Amino acid sequence: MIAVSEGRSAGLPGRLKSLGGWNIGALAVWIIIFLGLAIRTLANPNRATAFTVYRLAGIHWLNAQHLYGDWRGFVYSPLAAVFFTPFGLLPPGWGNLCWTWLNAAIFLLGVRALLSSGIYPNIKPRHHGIVYLLLVPLVLGNLDTGQANPTVIGLVLLAVAAVPDERWSVAAICVAAATYLKIYPLAVGLILFLMAPRRLGWRLLVALLVLAILPFLFQHWSYVSQQYHEWISTRSADDRRLYPIKDVPLDLWFLLVRLGHLPIPGFVYSVFQILSGGAIALFCLVGVWKDWPKERLLAGILALVCIWMTLCGPATELQTYILLAPAVVLTLVDTLPGSRPLWLRTGLLVVCLLMVLAVARTSFLPSQKGLWILTIQPVAAILFLICCLVLLLRNSGWKSQSNIR
Repeated sequence: MIAVSEGRSAGLPGRLKSLGGWNIGALAVWIIIFLGLAIRTLANPNRATAFTVYRLAGIHWLNAQHLYGDWRGFVYSPLAAVFFTPFGLLPPGWGNLCWTWLNAAIFLLGVRALLSSGIYPNIKPRHHGIVYLLLVPLVLGNLDTGQANPTVIGLVLLAVAAVPDERWSVAAICVAAATYLKIYPLAVGLILFLMAPRRLGWRLLVALLVLAILPFLFQHWSYVSQQYHEWISTRSADDRRLYPIKDVPLDLWFLLVRLGHLPIPGFVYSVFQILSGGAIALFCLVGVWKDWPKERLLAGILALVCIWMTLCGPATELQTYILLAPAVVLTLVDTLPGSRPLWLRTGLLVVCLLMVLAVARTSFLPSQKGLWILTIQPVAAILFLICCLVLLLRNSGWKSQSNIR
């Protein structure tokens, strides 16, 4: 018995040692974050956050009331309202806590899946903790305010991570679920579709249709149909480029028109948004045609699509840049031990620092909203785009054979 006890006691330190210092540190930090979020949420259960809107939408759904009466209130699909209904049945504090923990868990699962997929081969298991630690300042604000962005990007990461093992059904379900939260993650599915049209195409279509039908199982068909109509109508009519400067999206339009005062017509910019998405599709097709390795192709797709969703997406806010954070951090850490040029690694580090600076400004200087301060995130996205193009279009540093067929 004593020998067994000693073996067990020696085993725990041994297992902890095998994790490595970075992983142990990351685990400790994230445990503290989960506990801190719980204390903050339960101590002030009526604090106004994005969850307040989600919870109200769930209650409205349960009572067959209009979801989209407030123009800038609940903007997600009826399926999202169904999803948030159980949270609305709980007391505000506990509902908020359950959502916050679930939100964080999906995000962390997505990061873990991507780290385990082999898409970033230079990030060794003992150094995974570096990624989790670097993501803390970039995601914490979204978790604290109850934004759905961590769940959205978590689902996107799960979808991309499923591709190397050809788990196409998982990829389709994750893309479809993210699409019904925020429409533009569908771009990820459309790009991945180009890699395996026969295997992913029908699965993605079925997943989208099944999730679209699902709300009809929980309310009368006429009410659900009306909510779908109102959702599509409000989203189609919501041109955020016309918002006042304090609410304008922080994207490429903001840099070119609001800050640069360039006379670009709205329809010209819309065409550019489509063409830029087409350029990502072309990148994917060229990669498949040239049989690029999975690391190069999938890392490129994730980075470029996330850049597109933030720089050229329809509704980029300060909190939306969490969609870019995993790609930035993973690319940075993946290039550190390799033979990449020093200036490239420095550029990626600057991108990460700029994103942290933008978050810090919100936390410590929320009243500072000068135009030049608001440019930090879109400028960081442009710099990241430049780094990615250099990284992805150079043949050096990549394996010569692809595992994707």
